[in-house]
Amino acid sequence: MGVWGYGRMGDFSHTPIPPYPHTRFTMPPIDLTRLRARTAALAERFADPAAAATAVRQLLDDYADRSHRASPRVASRSLGYSFKVSPPILRAIVMALRGPAQANPPAALDLADRLWKYGSREERRIAAELLGQVAVQQAAAAEALIEAWAPHIESGETADSLAEFGLGPLMLADPVRYLAEARRWVTFPHKWVRRFGLSALLPLVRDREWDNVPGALTVVRLSMADADADVRRAAVAVLEGLTAKSPAEIGLFLREQAARTNTNTGAIVRAAMAALDPEEQTAIYKVLHA
Repeated sequence: MGVWGYGRMGDFSHTPIPPYPHTRFTMPPIDLTRLRARTAALAERFADPAAAATAVRQLLDDYADRSHRASPRVASRSLGYSFKVSPPILRAIVMALRGPAQANPPAALDLADRLWKYGSREERRIAAELLGQVAVQQAAAAEALIEAWAPHIESGETADSLAEFGLGPLMLADPVRYLAEARRWVTFPHKWVRRFGLSALLPLVRDREWDNVPGALTVVRLSMADADADVRRAAVAVLEGLTAKSPAEIGLFLREQAARTNTNTGAIVRAAMAALDPEEQTAIYKVLHA
């Protein structure tokens, strides 16, 4: 995969989203029969990605929680806003589109790209799931979309979704290759790309058959002094997962890192060592305070 440009997007992850002016609507109740009919209609439009993308957006808007939705003006110029739909709505959409995506990978990639560019977190989550459905069989095209999308990730939620659902199948299919890519991602100036690079390890961490703990640590090591708290939290999550695979290796790694005189490194070590046994924690604590 080539090197991305360093285009930097605004960080909207902690920006409050104002409601529609003078409205206090609540999310409509979910009528399962009607929802199934709506999602079936999405599947029928799948061969026309433009129409399908418009229909997905309309469905999300119809089930939006209006008390927390961005105004049309804000949504039109900002990435990272959310429709605040309930999880069952997202699951229903994804389930309806999985079969058509597997049957028509080019349309799946086209639809995924359109949804990503619309910019809401729900649409980007659906885009990541669609990408994952065809990523292994359309690896080059999937990689190209990841290259295009990643510099514009706007939140930790989107970074994690793209890593788990979009990249995950590729990571599991070829860990050596994508661990090398993760080492590149975690050095990016854009914090959410760094978060994405760490979250990319989690599908491997959760795979019972995968045990290349040293390979994962070559990625985590590059992030141990990261100044951003969102990135550090991802590093802790990876280390906690790796501890279940090899507590001895993670204990040794954390002792080595504890010897560094960096407050960001120390913060990661303190959080991650909680997954180790008390005796190991005591040993690491002594190194931290040496």
